[in-house]
Amino acid sequence: MQPVKVLYCIDNLLRGGTELQLIGLIERLDPKEYTPYLLTIRPSDPALTPSNCQHLAWQVPKLFSLSGLVALFKLLKFLRKERISIVQTFFQDSTLFAGTAAYLARTPVRIACFRDLGFWHSKKQAIILKKIYQGMTGFICNADIVLKHFSKQFSIEPEKMQVLRNGIEVDALPYVDHNHSHSNIGIVGNMTRQVKRTDLFIKAAAIVNQHYPDITWHIIGDGHMRADLEQLAKKLGVLDKLHFAGRVNNVAGYLEKLDIGIICSDSEGLSNALLEYMFKGVAAIATDVGGNPELIEHERTGLLVPPDDAKALSNAIVRLINDSNFKNKLAINARQKANQEYSWEKCITAHHVFYQNQLDEIST
Repeated sequence: MQPVKVLYCIDNLLRGGTELQLIGLIERLDPKEYTPYLLTIRPSDPALTPSNCQHLAWQVPKLFSLSGLVALFKLLKFLRKERISIVQTFFQDSTLFAGTAAYLARTPVRIACFRDLGFWHSKKQAIILKKIYQGMTGFICNADIVLKHFSKQFSIEPEKMQVLRNGIEVDALPYVDHNHSHSNIGIVGNMTRQVKRTDLFIKAAAIVNQHYPDITWHIIGDGHMRADLEQLAKKLGVLDKLHFAGRVNNVAGYLEKLDIGIICSDSEGLSNALLEYMFKGVAAIATDVGGNPELIEHERTGLLVPPDDAKALSNAIVRLINDSNFKNKLAINARQKANQEYSWEKCITAHHVFYQNQLDEIST
């Protein structure tokens, strides 16, 4: 048997959660079973390209244009020529582009991935995507809430959908006892989308700082919103207490200095950063949105707070500052939960089973 040819399509490669999950998936595929191809349609960081795949670094700035139509038929011809068996897409534009080409090329297995709650959808986009989804043969979600949301929104049969948990490099995330004083609190996330609410983290820091001025606050990530967030921190009087770490290659190592980790998004699929907190012994506080409650059981594996509520977030932070035994108990419980459900081995196995089931359905 020849390896199954799989083409993955994503808008571009950067150090984001979905992109890093895709890179990790491609790198770990069994070469005896699969031959991976990677198609990006926007400028990407070449350093992130997996070495074990053929990378099609195309530039398709506008899908609905003459150049976009030319690129579509170019992909259609490529899929037929290479006899691609599986096309798997990530994000809206890549799903529109590669999903359409795969349908026209009659690629046997056509998979769309859902990894958030579609906060970026407009009504027009949703109408177009619904048509595309009707031509897909299967759907992968990273959280139960994501599956339920998209099944309802786009009238997708639940039997076509499956939750496959994120892959985590467990050995690279050894548990660390954080028994030192509560002097470092942080958030991991790029400053590229308002939905991540780094501004809320800064507002909560300003509230807590009034009574706990010795704490250092860390923002791990970067993006075009950084300057505005620095201005907000300056306005609230905490710029000198905030460390903007920028992009960090070894996030796991950086987490060893944190006592408390925050995820305060308004919308979330399944947060890789939250998983990393759980593995590394960083007590977690997260907003009660999206897939966060699937990871955080309130007062057992972390604390949940309402979204868009700086006061509630600051109160949760103070609670952990004042009760180190409770904080440590949350961290221990979180690690146990993460160990049970998340690893790259489980993720790769789950993808293999899903792919084989899809191929078997087509052949019968």
